[in-house]
Amino acid sequence: MAKVLLHFNFKGGVGKTTMTVLDAYLLNRMGKKVLLIDMDPQANATEIINTTFNNQKRPKTSFYDGLLKLDLRNSIIPVTDNLDMIPSDWALSSWPGKVEKYNRHDRALILKNLIEPFRDQYDYILFDVPPTLSTFTNNAILASDYIALVLQTQRQAYTSILKTAKYMYQLREDYDAKYDVLGVILYLVKNNAKTDNEISTSAKESFGNAVFKNYVYQQERIKVFGDEGIHDKDYWDKRALKMYQQTLDEELQRIEESENE
Repeated sequence: MAKVLLHFNFKGGVGKTTMTVLDAYLLNRMGKKVLLIDMDPQANATEIINTTFNNQKRPKTSFYDGLLKLDLRNSIIPVTDNLDMIPSDWALSSWPGKVEKYNRHDRALILKNLIEPFRDQYDYILFDVPPTLSTFTNNAILASDYIALVLQTQRQAYTSILKTAKYMYQLREDYDAKYDVLGVILYLVKNNAKTDNEISTSAKESFGNAVFKNYVYQQERIKVFGDEGIHDKDYWDKRALKMYQQTLDEELQRIEESENE
């Protein structure tokens, strides 16, 4: 039975997409069966995966059309033996306007129902979403089993994550949802930088043990992964991947602990 995972923060540019794509890449490398669903019309996750694996495949039915038909089976493309993807494109931006016929409650549960048939086919299902409060994000949140909050160590990102956490807990109460917040991942942390240290301290004061022990530190290679795809060729590739692997391992450990409670 697939575990459904979302990385989230209202604020844009904090690393959600990179975290999600790296998790998909590493889980694929670990031999896990993964479905990556790109819900962001900007399609950055789709572009990184296509570049990384030199993928030229296109789905029989676009994600947008699959959502309208309430059937995503033909929107999935195989990328590797272990990694499948539902790619995004700009047409997806029209979808929120098409679900006005549903009542407010039901329109937020469309994706949850549509991915149910896939749960037996994958070990993990990962969402990438735009940094907004929208039909996209509500659907992804409510379809998820586990959510990791991504906090880039900037003041605005910190205030945003406080609002994000409050919103998600309220949404869980409103829908009697069962998703678990795994914790807060500190992202692109600079060693010995004043602001980064202050934000890290504030996060620990606010969230306590929910802050991940493993940070993602700022490295130039992370930008290269975003521009040129993910590689494992040289020392800097391996150093960056090891950092993400440690964070992923902690995510998986927290998932296991949650399921054993």
